[in-house]
Amino acid sequence: MNNLPGRRDFLTVKYIGKNEELLNFLTEEKINILDAEISRFDIYYEDYQLKIDVYMTLTKNHFQNDRELKLQFQNITEYCLYHNYDHHFYCITNYKFFKGDKGFYISFDPYEEISDIQPEDNDFIISKEIEGSFL
Repeated sequence: MNNLPGRRDFLTVKYIGKNEELLNFLTEEKINILDAEISRFDIYYEDYQLKIDVYMTLTKNHFQNDRELKLQFQNITEYCLYHNYDHHFYCITNYKFFKGDKGFYISFDPYEEISDIQPEDNDFIISKEIEGSFL
């Protein structure tokens, strides 16, 4: 009876961390999001704050069983995401991710990979908090 047609397995969520703990985990080469494929953005308003969930499939991962990553940006202060049909949808070829004066900053299409916000950066999110988990 365990393999009934239409049976769905529940997702096992592995919490990674929040804020600086997550930033350290993702930037200390424990997880490499280079060449990851972003599969979905969820932008929504909940509990009086704007949130953005970013779902990605990891290709370079030390944790072989953990391929699906969800980053939840909370209390968004600014974001700019752009898509053009002529370009591949969000394959991460370079990025920058750091905590600055404005909060947590990630750009999936940075002008330069330095820990500074640049006007030429594209596809960015600035938030007060961030959480991450494996799906």
